[in-house]
Amino acid sequence: MKLKEYFTPKTGKVEEEKYLIKFLSEVELFENLTQNERRNLSQHFYERKYKEDEIVFKKGYPNVVMYIVKEGELQTYLDSPEGENLKTIKPRDYFGEVGLFLEEERTATIVASKDSILLGISKRDMSRFIDEYPRAGSKILRKLSAVLCSHLIRTNETLASKRDELMDIKKRLEDSESQLQELKNPQEVDKEKS
Repeated sequence: MKLKEYFTPKTGKVEEEKYLIKFLSEVELFENLTQNERRNLSQHFYERKYKEDEIVFKKGYPNVVMYIVKEGELQTYLDSPEGENLKTIKPRDYFGEVGLFLEEERTATIVASKDSILLGISKRDMSRFIDEYPRAGSKILRKLSAVLCSHLIRTNETLASKRDELMDIKKRLEDSESQLQELKNPQEVDKEKS
Protein backbone atom coordinates (compact mmCIF):
# COMPACT_ATOMS: atom_id res chain seq x y z
CA MET A 1 0.00 0.00 0.00
CA LYS A 2 1.32 3.42 -0.93
CA LEU A 3 1.67 6.06 1.76
CA LYS A 4 -0.86 8.33 0.02
CA GLU A 5 -3.50 5.57 0.02
CA TYR A 6 -2.87 4.96 3.71
CA PHE A 7 -3.64 8.58 4.63
CA THR A 8 -6.52 9.04 2.18
CA PRO A 9 -9.84 8.34 3.94
CA LYS A 10 -12.26 5.92 2.37
CA THR A 11 -14.88 8.19 0.79
CA GLY A 12 -17.86 5.91 1.43
CA LYS A 13 -17.01 5.49 5.08
CA VAL A 14 -16.52 9.25 5.58
CA GLU A 15 -19.83 10.06 3.87
CA GLU A 16 -21.60 7.44 5.97
CA GLU A 17 -20.12 8.93 9.16
CA LYS A 18 -21.16 12.46 8.13
CA TYR A 19 -24.67 11.23 7.38
CA LEU A 20 -24.91 9.51 10.78
CA ILE A 21 -23.69 12.61 12.62
CA LYS A 22 -26.26 14.76 10.80
CA PHE A 23 -28.97 12.15 11.37
CA LEU A 24 -28.27 12.10 15.13
CA SER A 25 -28.66 15.90 15.19
CA GLU A 26 -32.25 15.37 14.03
CA VAL A 27 -33.06 12.92 16.84
CA GLU A 28 -34.64 14.78 19.75
CA LEU A 29 -32.52 13.07 22.38
CA PHE A 30 -29.25 14.15 20.74
CA GLU A 31 -30.18 17.46 19.12
CA ASN A 32 -28.36 19.54 21.75
CA LEU A 33 -25.02 17.71 21.36
CA THR A 34 -22.18 19.33 19.46
CA GLN A 35 -21.07 17.82 16.18
CA ASN A 36 -17.97 16.41 17.85
CA GLU A 37 -20.07 14.87 20.66
CA ARG A 38 -22.37 13.28 18.07
CA ARG A 39 -19.31 11.96 16.20
CA ASN A 40 -18.05 10.33 19.40
CA LEU A 41 -21.52 8.95 20.16
CA SER A 42 -21.94 7.59 16.62
CA GLN A 43 -19.02 5.22 17.25
CA HIS A 44 -21.22 3.32 19.72
CA PHE A 45 -24.20 2.68 17.42
CA TYR A 46 -24.70 -0.40 15.28
CA GLU A 47 -27.15 -0.90 12.44
CA ARG A 48 -29.80 -3.60 12.36
CA LYS A 49 -32.19 -4.38 9.47
CA TYR A 50 -35.70 -5.79 9.86
CA LYS A 51 -38.06 -7.07 7.19
CA GLU A 52 -41.73 -6.13 7.10
CA ASP A 53 -43.68 -8.03 9.81
CA GLU A 54 -40.49 -9.06 11.60
CA ILE A 55 -40.62 -8.76 15.39
CA VAL A 56 -37.94 -6.48 16.81
CA PHE A 57 -38.69 -7.67 20.34
CA LYS A 58 -41.59 -8.93 22.43
CA LYS A 59 -43.03 -7.69 25.69
CA GLY A 60 -41.05 -9.23 28.56
CA TYR A 61 -37.75 -9.44 26.68
CA PRO A 62 -34.68 -7.95 28.39
CA ASN A 63 -34.45 -4.19 27.84
CA VAL A 64 -30.76 -3.51 27.23
CA VAL A 65 -30.74 -1.71 23.85
CA MET A 66 -32.22 1.61 22.75
CA TYR A 67 -33.14 1.89 19.07
CA ILE A 68 -33.56 4.80 16.69
CA VAL A 69 -35.49 4.34 13.45
CA LYS A 70 -33.17 5.28 10.60
CA GLU A 71 -35.54 4.10 7.86
CA GLY A 72 -38.91 2.38 7.77
CA GLU A 73 -41.78 2.18 10.22
CA LEU A 74 -42.67 0.08 13.24
CA GLN A 75 -45.80 -0.61 15.26
CA THR A 76 -46.09 -0.90 19.03
CA TYR A 77 -48.44 -3.44 20.63
CA LEU A 78 -49.13 -3.91 24.32
CA ASP A 79 -48.89 -7.69 24.08
CA SER A 80 -48.83 -9.22 20.61
CA PRO A 81 -49.24 -8.06 17.00
CA GLU A 82 -52.79 -9.43 17.08
CA GLY A 83 -53.69 -6.76 19.67
CA GLU A 84 -54.36 -3.06 19.39
CA ASN A 85 -51.66 -0.89 17.82
CA LEU A 86 -50.60 1.64 20.46
CA LYS A 87 -48.21 3.75 18.44
CA THR A 88 -46.49 4.06 15.08
CA ILE A 89 -42.74 4.64 15.28
CA LYS A 90 -41.21 6.54 12.36
CA PRO A 91 -37.74 7.70 11.28
CA ARG A 92 -35.88 9.67 13.95
CA ASP A 93 -38.15 8.27 16.68
CA TYR A 94 -36.46 6.21 19.39
CA PHE A 95 -37.62 3.56 21.82
CA GLY A 96 -36.16 1.43 24.61
CA GLU A 97 -34.48 4.41 26.26
CA VAL A 98 -35.71 3.51 29.75
CA GLY A 99 -33.82 0.22 29.59
CA LEU A 100 -30.54 2.11 29.33
CA PHE A 101 -30.95 3.18 32.95
CA LEU A 102 -33.32 0.70 34.65
CA GLU A 103 -33.37 -3.08 34.99
CA GLU A 104 -36.82 -3.44 33.44
CA GLU A 105 -38.19 -5.85 30.85
CA ARG A 106 -39.67 -4.61 27.58
CA THR A 107 -43.17 -3.25 28.20
CA ALA A 108 -44.47 -3.72 24.66
CA THR A 109 -43.98 -5.71 21.47
CA ILE A 110 -42.45 -3.88 18.49
CA VAL A 111 -42.98 -5.10 14.91
CA ALA A 112 -41.63 -3.68 11.65
CA SER A 113 -44.62 -2.62 9.52
CA LYS A 114 -42.23 -1.83 6.64
CA ASP A 115 -38.69 -2.92 5.88
CA SER A 116 -36.72 -0.94 8.45
CA ILE A 117 -33.21 -0.01 9.45
CA LEU A 118 -32.61 0.68 13.14
CA LEU A 119 -29.63 2.11 14.94
CA GLY A 120 -29.02 0.44 18.28
CA ILE A 121 -26.95 1.38 21.29
CA SER A 122 -26.56 -0.98 24.21
CA LYS A 123 -26.83 -0.08 27.86
CA ARG A 124 -23.14 -0.91 28.26
CA ASP A 125 -22.07 1.32 25.34
CA MET A 126 -24.22 4.25 26.49
CA SER A 127 -22.71 3.96 29.98
CA ARG A 128 -19.21 3.94 28.48
CA PHE A 129 -20.02 7.01 26.41
CA ILE A 130 -21.41 8.89 29.43
CA ASP A 131 -18.37 7.95 31.51
CA GLU A 132 -15.95 8.96 28.75
CA TYR A 133 -17.79 12.17 27.78
CA PRO A 134 -19.58 13.38 30.94
CA ARG A 135 -20.55 16.78 29.49
CA ALA A 136 -22.30 15.13 26.52
CA GLY A 137 -23.72 12.48 28.84
CA SER A 138 -25.16 15.21 31.04
CA LYS A 139 -26.85 16.81 28.01
CA ILE A 140 -28.38 13.47 27.02
CA LEU A 141 -29.61 12.77 30.54
CA ARG A 142 -31.15 16.26 30.89
CA LYS A 143 -32.91 15.87 27.54
CA LEU A 144 -34.10 12.39 28.46
CA SER A 145 -35.43 13.74 31.78
CA ALA A 146 -37.39 16.42 29.94
CA VAL A 147 -38.78 13.87 27.48
CA LEU A 148 -39.79 11.45 30.25
CA CYS A 149 -41.43 14.29 32.22
CA SER A 150 -43.48 15.30 29.18
CA HIS A 151 -44.49 11.63 28.71
CA LEU A 152 -45.56 11.53 32.35
CA ILE A 153 -47.61 14.73 31.98
CA ARG A 154 -49.37 13.35 28.87
CA THR A 155 -50.00 10.04 30.64
CA ASN A 156 -51.52 11.88 33.62
CA GLU A 157 -53.74 13.89 31.28
CA THR A 158 -54.86 10.70 29.53
CA LEU A 159 -55.57 9.01 32.86
CA ALA A 160 -57.59 12.02 34.05
CA SER A 161 -59.59 11.97 30.83
CA LYS A 162 -60.24 8.21 31.16
CA ARG A 163 -61.25 8.70 34.81
CA ASP A 164 -63.78 11.35 33.73
CA GLU A 165 -65.12 9.02 31.04
CA LEU A 166 -65.49 6.22 33.60
CA MET A 167 -67.27 8.54 36.04
CA ASP A 168 -69.67 9.54 33.26
CA ILE A 169 -70.31 5.88 32.38
CA LYS A 170 -70.85 5.07 36.07
CA LYS A 171 -73.39 7.92 36.38
CA ARG A 172 -75.26 6.79 33.27
CA LEU A 173 -75.25 3.20 34.53
CA GLU A 174 -76.66 4.30 37.90
CA ASP A 175 -79.37 6.32 36.09
CA SER A 176 -80.21 3.32 33.90
CA GLU A 177 -80.40 1.02 36.93
CA SER A 178 -82.70 3.49 38.63
CA GLN A 179 -84.96 3.66 35.56
CA LEU A 180 -84.95 -0.12 35.28
CA GLN A 181 -85.91 -0.42 38.93
CA GLU A 182 -88.80 1.98 38.36
CA LEU A 183 -90.04 -0.10 35.44
CA LYS A 184 -89.82 -3.33 37.42
CA ASN A 185 -91.63 -2.09 40.48
CA PRO A 186 -93.89 0.81 39.57
CA GLN A 187 -96.19 0.04 42.51
CA GLU A 188 -93.35 0.07 45.05
CA VAL A 189 -92.12 3.38 43.69
CA ASP A 190 -95.64 4.82 44.00
CA LYS A 191 -95.83 3.61 47.63
CA GLU A 192 -92.49 5.24 48.42
CA LYS A 193 -93.68 8.54 47.00
CA SER A 194 -96.84 8.49 49.16
